Amino acid sequence: MSSAKGLVVISGASRGIGRAIALALADATCVNRDKVSDESSSSILSSQHLHMVLMARSASSLQETADMVKQRCGNGDAIITTTCHEMDLANIDSLPQNVKKILEPLANENYNSCLLINNAGSLGPLGKVTSICDEESPTVALRRWKDTIDFNVTSSLWLTSQFAKATSHVPHVRVINISSLCAIDPFPTMSLYCAGKAARDMFHAVLAKEHAQQTDGEGTTPSTSNPAQFKVLNYAPGACSTEMTDILADSADLDVGLQQFFSTSRDKKQLVRPDDTAAKLVGLLMKDEFESGSHVDYWDV
Repeated sequence: MSSAKGLVVISGASRGIGRAIALALADATCVNRDKVSDESSSSILSSQHLHMVLMARSASSLQETADMVKQRCGNGDAIITTTCHEMDLANIDSLPQNVKKILEPLANENYNSCLLINNAGSLGPLGKVTSICDEESPTVALRRWKDTIDFNVTSSLWLTSQFAKATSHVPHVRVINISSLCAIDPFPTMSLYCAGKAARDMFHAVLAKEHAQQTDGEGTTPSTSNPAQFKVLNYAPGACSTEMTDILADSADLDVGLQQFFSTSRDKKQLVRPDDTAAKLVGLLMKDEFESGSHVDYWDV
């Protein structure tokens, strides 16, 4: 295994899918190192020293995640260190400085591989397009729309763009956008959430295409440098058993059919466990065979 250092940045790491991914990566790095193939020896999962940067709004919950990562690696032969950053990604005014604080140290570290798990997001207001937030004044309603887009779209796109810029010198870079079936399939009464997921998917697909091409004097041609250096994946984790699906299962503003689906799936324990979807994502990273910029669903793997 490589002795090089790796970096993982995870947004929304305080609970749910974000926490599950952090723990799955810890398992793959510290516990299941024998399952990482020789072909993936340059990947984030083969790093002898892995540093995890965990981001979320709750400092105490982030620390819980960090402690759980440490417990997973207590007897491993790799070293995982963690840094927790309490921040509100919906606060656009402070976003540039917060992201800079996280990524600036990259310039002074000799990382062989870097991975971004762009996970943070929220449901936002639910309801039909013509009646979202109707019970509030137009000014308040518009503010809620803006806050949702700022959190689900603007901050996510900014984080990815700055990460891509900061890792331009790193030999092996992977960007994972936590997507959703909502990115490609319209769900009634979830328009703002669907629009945000669709925007994120397209942004990351464009990023993948830009990195697969180089511009010469006559236009755009395929790059012959190192197409495997930088890859992007839009990963839809399936309908998971999280606080978000609890909200959907109990919501009076959600489409009746969808509400019944989430409620029944929860009661019958048919929702995907965060640990299971995280394990599938780590498996995709281990094989590293996905097409850059593609959308892959939990149920496709």
